[in-house]
Parts: sequence; structure tokens; C-alpha cells
Amino acid sequence: MRGFIIGTAGHIDHGKTALVRALTGIDTDRLKEEKERGISIELGFAEFRLPDGTTAGVVDVPGHEHFVKNMLAGATGFDLVLLVVAADDGVMPQTREHLAIIDLLGVEEGLVAVTKADLVDEEMVELVREEVMELLRGTGIEGAEIIATSAATGLGLDQLVQALMRAAARVRRRRDEGPFRLPIDRVFTLKGIGTVVTGTLWEGRVADGDEAVLLPEGRPVRVRNVQVHGREVEAAVAGQRVALNLPGYSVEDIDRGDVVASPGYLSSSFMLDARLRLLPGSPRPLKNRSRVRFHHGTREALGRVVLLPSREELLPGESSYAQFRLETPVVARYGDRFILRSYSPVTTIGGGIVLDAHPSKHRRADAVLLEALERRERGDVREVLRMTLRSRGVPLSLERLLQLAETDREASGRAAEELLERGEWVKLLSEKQWKIVARETLEESAASVRALLEEFHRNNPREAGMDKETLRTRLFSRWAPGDFDGMLRLLAERGELETREGRVALPGKGRSLTPEEEKEKDALRRAIEEGGFSPPLFKELLELLGLDARKARDLLGMLTEEGLLEQVNQDYYLGRGRLAEAEEKIRAIIGEKGRLEVADLKGALGITRKYSIPLLEHMDRQKITRREGDYRVLS
Repeated sequence: MRGFIIGTAGHIDHGKTALVRALTGIDTDRLKEEKERGISIELGFAEFRLPDGTTAGVVDVPGHEHFVKNMLAGATGFDLVLLVVAADDGVMPQTREHLAIIDLLGVEEGLVAVTKADLVDEEMVELVREEVMELLRGTGIEGAEIIATSAATGLGLDQLVQALMRAAARVRRRRDEGPFRLPIDRVFTLKGIGTVVTGTLWEGRVADGDEAVLLPEGRPVRVRNVQVHGREVEAAVAGQRVALNLPGYSVEDIDRGDVVASPGYLSSSFMLDARLRLLPGSPRPLKNRSRVRFHHGTREALGRVVLLPSREELLPGESSYAQFRLETPVVARYGDRFILRSYSPVTTIGGGIVLDAHPSKHRRADAVLLEALERRERGDVREVLRMTLRSRGVPLSLERLLQLAETDREASGRAAEELLERGEWVKLLSEKQWKIVARETLEESAASVRALLEEFHRNNPREAGMDKETLRTRLFSRWAPGDFDGMLRLLAERGELETREGRVALPGKGRSLTPEEEKEKDALRRAIEEGGFSPPLFKELLELLGLDARKARDLLGMLTEEGLLEQVNQDYYLGRGRLAEAEEKIRAIIGEKGRLEVADLKGALGITRKYSIPLLEHMDRQKITRREGDYRVLS
């Protein structure tokens, strides 16, 4: 059930549509205007059964310079190109532009039909053949077979079919299992069926009833009535021309350039990093931050190109890394091809390959970025995975990592397991989910934690440790709390730190008091305990014991954490058990009277308003009481 696409290319009126009709019996011009004007305006489609039983989809593209945008929407799905050159005209401007587009899209298989050979003599055919051979030199289809044909007389058609079979046998097989992707090139309504979309299935397999998403919006959809060349099938595979019914959507909801794909497989982006090549025949240098037309799949998006590394222009024939910042999103993956056209006047100026479909915004290139792009361009799966994980700077689940890397899932999965087994990557548990972090990142993180804790213990010897959330925001603000907790557990298991009661400390560090400080701590405890419900408040403690505020706060914090004191507010501390005693009195009063006044608590505990008000406010915060006017009731 293997599928592949033959696409036409060539100048207007060189006989592309007539040749397709002669080969397949199908007239791909379907619009009234196309019939009236005698030219192709939109994409045309046909099914072609080769003598060896192979079935190909044919995409016939318009040749007029005004419709190159439509040509691009079809060309991105080509597996094999049939370049058409009229014998009575020879190589023309759109012949060159179409061939440049095919070459930039990486099409490696093709052949040339010299059409209308019945209208000229053999010498002219030979001259055109030589012109075409020169044209193909240096392109991906250099050395392609060149066959003289005539759709009118049938000249050369048998030889062309045989050549097509030979070329088809060399076409690289697409991935035809797993998640699918269908860039949409047509949207229409069929009576009794509803909204139908068509396109070339780029990868994967899609079947009737499959769950899918419509991108870039990400709206869910269930696929119905899968058809290949008008025949209903259980499933379609990559390389086939496919029609899908998308119930629940109107024609107005969907645009050419949208993508139907498996859920969770792809996501849209307004930015892409890429290798850009400017055509030698480009009319002028490409200036940094120029506004351009970015063509990917069946989508055209306007945007600006930032040349990397820091350069101000790209000359014709040169290539460079670049970041595209688009005005509308595209749905791309690492390794996808794209075409670049100038904003005005509109002409094809270059193209290239996507290296990162979800990059961060680069100010301009640095050494680390260039290294990452070079590794992605080399295409080593392990290198791409390493750079993807490191560039994100946070732990990732394996599923998320493979999604971001955008490499072949099977090969990436094997490479990831190998990197884990070799110890280059480490797993950490984040809220019941295993995530991956590069060992290099882990060791750098551990060193940063140790250095910060050393500084903290040196400056805060009386503290049990650094507050965990403070540590996270100081060093790991981009990490999710669960990821940070997972790293702390991992480092604690290695004996590199200790965590207790929301604080992080180095082993054996924290809570280091001198003999004098131990005496001061005990004096604080006794002064508060002996004061009952009316102990000295914070400022009074400082005067009484001759302590500075910071040391007193540290010592009171220790006593509170050890359970020897209880805190009412930042100025008011009580001895152990006093709050429970006060709560019992409050409940008893309210139980008897139905409510409690401040005076009631003053009398019950023998305290002044200075102590009773903070105590009642504490009970309100603890949801024990609730204030109603001048009274308290149980909450």
C-alpha cells in the first residue's frame, strides 16, 4: 500500500496538464476560469497506475508566475518531479524558478519531459535537451532522464512511463506508520457529507475514526470517511493523496495551510531556527530583519528574518543560519524544508531546512547557539537530544523531550535509553513522574546549591538552613517546584545536603551556637515562660536581655521550631501549651454566653488589652473564632 507523489513543474503553456491527461486520462483543470483561459490556476490532481501495479498520486501545478504561491502549496509534497519543458520554447523563467523550488525542497528523484516535440525538428529537440542538461547541473536531479514527448501524437509516452517506473523505484520511502500529518491544500463541502479537506499525507497513517487535532489552533476533531483518489479506504498512508471528512467544522473554520495531525504530535510556532540558502540568481542581497514570505507545507506566512551569526546581509548564493519571526504560526518539525520569497516584488529568493521549530528568541548568535545549530544540522540523533535537553535548561519527561527534538521517535527512543544507561542523563522523580536531566546540568546545579548554602551558613550560623522556596527562586526560578524537589531528593540521597521542615542545609551545618548564645536562648525562654500570658514583648525582650534584633529573632525562631515557645504574632510569644489553654478558656466562655467580648478574655486570663487583642486576632486567623462586630463567636 506504499504511496508516493509525482509532481509537475515548468513554465506556463509548456503542456504540463496535457501531458498528465495523456498519461492518466484525467483533466486536472477543474475550474471554469481554467477552461476559459486555457491555463492552470489551482492545483490539479490525478491518479496514475503504472504498468508494474504501482499507484502514484499526481499533483499538477500552475506554471504562471502569478500562481507560484499555488505551485508551492503542491510542490512541498513531491516525492518525484516531472519537469516539463516545451520543445518550441526551451527553458523559460518559470522553468528556472520551479526547478529552484524543487531543489530547495530537497526533491532527489525526477525526470524531464520535452513536450510538443512534434512541433519542431530533431535538431531543435536536441538543442533543448542540451539546454536542460545544463540547467540541471548542480541540482538534486542532475543526470535525470530527458525524454522527448508529444501529448498530441503519443510520441515518447511509453518511454516516459518506463522512466517513471525506474525513478519511482528509487524514491525514498516515507514513514508510513505512527503519528500522521496532513497539510491541507483544499477545503470544500460535499452534500450529505459535510466539510472535506484534502492534501498529501506527509507521514504516518490515518484511519476512519482516528482522533486528531486541527492546527495551528489545536482544535480536536475525529476523522471520518478517509478517501484516496475518490475511493473510500480503511486507512491511508504517507505518500498518498488523501481526503478526510471533518464533521463539526464548516469551510469557514479551515484554511489552506492548516494541518490535520495526530494529537500531541505537533504544535504551532511563530519562530523557527533554520539553515537558509539564498539562490545565486536572487536579484539582491537579503538584509537582516527583512520582511519576507515564508512558505512551509501549504502555508504562506509573512515574517522577518534575523541572520545568524550577527551579520547585516546575505549575498546571492550564500547560506547562513537564521531565525524566522513570523506574523502567523506554522506547524513545522525539525528537518522540514521551506521556501523563501521576497515581500515585494514577490519572487523566489531562497529556502532551506528547519533546524529547530520551537526555539527561544535569540538576540543574535553566540557560540553556544551556533554549536547547537551545527549539531542539529549534522543530524546525529544523540547530539540533537543532548542539545535539546541542555538548551531547555529544565528537566523534561521523555515524551516531552522527544516531542521537542522532533527527530524519528523510534531512533530517538533508543538513543535516549542509551544515554541513560551510559549515565550521561539522570532520572529524577517529579510529582510521581520521571523526568530526565543531563548529568552535566545536575552537577552544575549541585555545585551552585552547595556554594549558596555555604554562603548562607557562613552568614546565618543560627539558622537551621535556607528556606527551600528561597533557594529555588534564587537559583532555579525556571524549574517547576516538583522538579526542584526531585533534584533535592536526589542530592539528599547522595548525602550532599539535608532537608527538614522546609529548609535546606549542608550536612552537619546550621544551628551552630556559641556557649554565650546558648545562655541567651535559655534566658529568652525563661523570660517568656515566667511571664505567663503577659510576657515581655519583642522590644521589651531586647531591652531586658541586651540582645540585638537579628540575634533575638534567630533565637526565638529556634525556640519556636523546637516547640519550646509558641508565636502569637511577630512581637508576642508564649510558653509551650499556653495557646491551647487560651483556646480552652475561649471555647468555654462562648459555650456559656454564646459570644465573647474582649473584657471576658481579659478577666479569664488576667491580661490587659495589649495582650488580649493580639491573642484573639490569632484565634481568628486559626479559624477558631470569628469576629462579629465587637464580639467573637466560634468559627
